[in-house]
Amino acid sequence: MTRFFIVIVAGLLFLAAVMVSPLLAEDKPFGGVGLQVVPTINGELVVLNVLENAPAAEKGLIPGDLIFQVDDFMLHGSDFGKVVSEYLWGPVGSSVELFYRRPGVAGVSKVVVRRSMIDPRLTVTPTMKSGASASRPSGGGSN
Repeated sequence: MTRFFIVIVAGLLFLAAVMVSPLLAEDKPFGGVGLQVVPTINGELVVLNVLENAPAAEKGLIPGDLIFQVDDFMLHGSDFGKVVSEYLWGPVGSSVELFYRRPGVAGVSKVVVRRSMIDPRLTVTPTMKSGASASRPSGGGSN
């Protein structure tokens, strides 16, 4: 139950960061890379979804990728809200370097992604099928 609560809180923090279209002091629009992410207990980011036609999709990021570094900033032990607002979001047209690991693929991958205007509206879909027990996620397996 605690893990479920942490994921829900993290998701709400992400949605709050996405739903607010931040602006720089000079009114330059902020943009994003087009990732929906959640933090691990250590601070790294797991990609849940990649927005279609977004910069991250064009660079080949997929759900399940584990982002452990953004530019020169190691995510281990980091604050999720800070990472999203100060590292993933930035001025439109600026670039960010993402270092990640992909399950089933040896080694580290790196991409440089240019931020673009991202529509902040997201469609949130439930992770449990209708009729599934609320106390136990469908599909079994413990986390």
